[in-house]
Formats: sequence, structure tokens, C-alpha cells
Amino acid sequence: MKIKLLFLLITLFSIRIFSQSDYILGNITNESGDKLPFASIHNLRTDQIVMSDNMGNFAIAAKPSDELRISRQGYERSLILLTSGSFSKSLDVKLTTIPQEIEEVRLSFKPTGILKKDVTRLNPAPKVVALNSAMNNYMRTPLNEVAPKASTPSAFKQPDFAAGQVNLMKLAGAISGLLGKATSSPKTTADYSETQEFYKRVKSTIDLGYYTQYGLDEYDFDIFLAYADQAYNLAKNYRKNFDKAAIDSKLKMAFSEYIKTHNFSKKQSEG
Repeated sequence: MKIKLLFLLITLFSIRIFSQSDYILGNITNESGDKLPFASIHNLRTDQIVMSDNMGNFAIAAKPSDELRISRQGYERSLILLTSGSFSKSLDVKLTTIPQEIEEVRLSFKPTGILKKDVTRLNPAPKVVALNSAMNNYMRTPLNEVAPKASTPSAFKQPDFAAGQVNLMKLAGAISGLLGKATSSPKTTADYSETQEFYKRVKSTIDLGYYTQYGLDEYDFDIFLAYADQAYNLAKNYRKNFDKAAIDSKLKMAFSEYIKTHNFSKKQSEG
């Protein structure tokens, strides 16, 4: 800071020599000693205005008996009358902060110190009281007009043929569901003989050509059929209700997984 001020003094001294002008140097702070940048320094005679830098320093052309007005937002203005002695040293200007008055709050009751309890005893603003009173009165006032209700005139209503009658379609559906539950027997696990009979029926009805093209012989298909039965419970689900299409679909689904771990092409080429 001292170097900057020295450089400023040398510059102003040079300007003074060549232009025969006088300059006043100064620094602006607040009452706490903080530097005040962007303060306005106005020479009322020449109407010249300069601003203080980031460190509160300034320089302005002036002569003895000139009056400087220093101002900054949030601070009281300061008027300084220059004398011949003002040019012999730096002019230190201290601005005072403008006090901000806070509206006094008066409590009509003695607070207990419990915030939740004390807040409920504070009187609301008169406008709030008037507004709440007007709203309460409005809500209690009965309606002067009948509220509209959307309805179809009786002349345009369609006759209700089902009025007083039993819905036969729903009744028939309910009876059908009860009969289906009564006649259907629960699925049970097939024993050994039932499983073997199911396997024979599968091999006699299913097109085995789909599997032999991958190299499966009858023995290999029997092993695969046992795998598919275990994976999809074929004997349990279809031995009493033999559904060829469903069984064929389940077998192909099982075979798509089975062939990933079993290779029959080598066996087919060897044969």
C-alpha cells in the first residue's frame, strides 16, 4: 500500500510540475477502520467527481478554500473545507454509518419464555382479524341460489328393463363356475405306472422327427422326455387331460434348454 501511495504521490507531483495544478490525496474509511471503495468525492467548485479505489484511496484536483463532498451509500455525507495545510499530507476521511431504526415491538402480556405458548397470545394485526371475521361470516351464510345438478329429464330417460329382475347372465356365469369347480378334480402326482403309460402315449402321438433330426434316437428321447416331465410336470398336468398341442409346445420349450448342454451331432456322424 505504501508503494502504491508513493507511486501516486510521484505521479501527482509530476503532473503538478507540468500543469501547475494542485491535487489533494486522501483515504476513506468507516468508523471501524475498514477501507471504503467506490466512495464519491465531489469538488463543489469545479464540479469534478472521482471515485475511491479498492483500498479507499483517491486523488482530485483542488485548491485551498475548495469544498469536497464525500458520500457513499449507507453512510452519512461528509463536507470538508480545504486549507493550505490539507495539501501537505494525506487527507483521512472517516464516514459514519447511517443508523437503521427498528420498529419497537410492545408485548401486551408478560411472556413465559415458552415460545409455543407465548405465540398464541400475540394479538394478530387488525387487518388479519377483519379478514378472518369476514371469511367466517361468509362461510356461515346460507346459499341464496339452488346449486345446479346435472340430470336427464324423465321424458328422455331409457326404460330400465332390468329393474326388479334377476341378471340371468351373471347368474349363469356363477353357476357355471361352481359346476366347473365341482367337476374338476385336483391334480395329483403320477405314480410309476401312470408315468410310463403317459410316456408311451406321448411317443405314439408326438412327431418324433423333430427330435431325430438333431441326432436323438429312441433311448435319447426317453431320457429327454423324463427331463421335460420333471421340468414342466407333464405327467401330473396332462395324463388325465391329454392335450397334444400343449404337450408338444412344452416339449419344444424344454428341448431348447436341453440341447444347450447335450450335443448329438457327433453321435449322429459316428452312426
